[in-house]
Amino acid sequence: MQDELTPAIHQYLSCAATSQFAQQPVEIVAHWEGSENLLWRVTCRGTEAVVKLFLDAGQVRSRRQFDAHTLFSPLGLAPAPLWYDHNPEGLARQVNVYHWVKGAAHTGAQGASLDLAQAVASIHTAAGAVQRFSPHPFNLDFFWRIEQTSMAAVTAWLEQAGLQPVAALYTQLCSAAAQIVDQALPLWASAPATPVHGDLRLEHAIVGPRGICFVDWEMAGLGDPALEIAQFLQRSHTLAGVDALAAWADAYLAAVDLPGLEQRIAAYNALLPLHATTYLLLGLHQNAAPTAEFQEALPFLTDTLAAGLALAAASLGVDLATAPQELAQQVAAALFS
Repeated sequence: MQDELTPAIHQYLSCAATSQFAQQPVEIVAHWEGSENLLWRVTCRGTEAVVKLFLDAGQVRSRRQFDAHTLFSPLGLAPAPLWYDHNPEGLARQVNVYHWVKGAAHTGAQGASLDLAQAVASIHTAAGAVQRFSPHPFNLDFFWRIEQTSMAAVTAWLEQAGLQPVAALYTQLCSAAAQIVDQALPLWASAPATPVHGDLRLEHAIVGPRGICFVDWEMAGLGDPALEIAQFLQRSHTLAGVDALAAWADAYLAAVDLPGLEQRIAAYNALLPLHATTYLLLGLHQNAAPTAEFQEALPFLTDTLAAGLALAAASLGVDLATAPQELAQQVAAALFS
């Protein structure tokens, strides 16, 4: 697909009226594929740039990223923007074009560096006119309303499928989570939304000459910094050790003065394992198909579900009456019954 689109990208950059490179020599240097976009590295008269074609045209992603680049590039936290185009000539999807950032990806071997903690703190405390909310929840109440809808769907499926032991444990986990939410909600009473990156991951951080620079700002906007940090810690635990992440969190908290932030992060830390397990259960229910590909993946999915149930129970302080592997196997057996 990308090889087929490369000539159209070159044509757009070289000839479109909205392109800042129009009527100039443009060279395609490399291209690669993201999870929801296609990217090309290009040069034009000494300017090195990235062209990002968004495969999901249902959101204002190009403008959201352009605004974040505009706000954070002067701080060295984002690539400098060139332009964005909602209706690029000759292309079916919106594009964002920005300066290439020299540097290396922040790797798992580096752990989660303290410089990275400082950089994230600078995002969450930045002063500037952020016009849009991030698509992600901006407080615990919003997060929990979404979770309740998903949990109700999972509970109904487990009961209809006759998976009573699994349904009983899942209901217990949901009740324990509701208690944590009820106790924690007052912490958000005086906690305003702040700028957030929107998809904070180690792989989205580049170590360059000016320090840490972040890419993939398409989900940026006003959001909940506590949720962003808790999700980052959850995503990073396999790449950075527990001690390194604890030191990282301490460095971040030392650089941010927001009310009840440590306690708010702790509440999400307790809730996110159940969120991940709920997401997996919904996916199994909605996407299970008697195909060879799914059957091949089922043992891995079963082990993942068992681990998710165990982690959710531990995070919420719920005792398991039945081994999580046995519960996960019951779910797997019911998918095609």
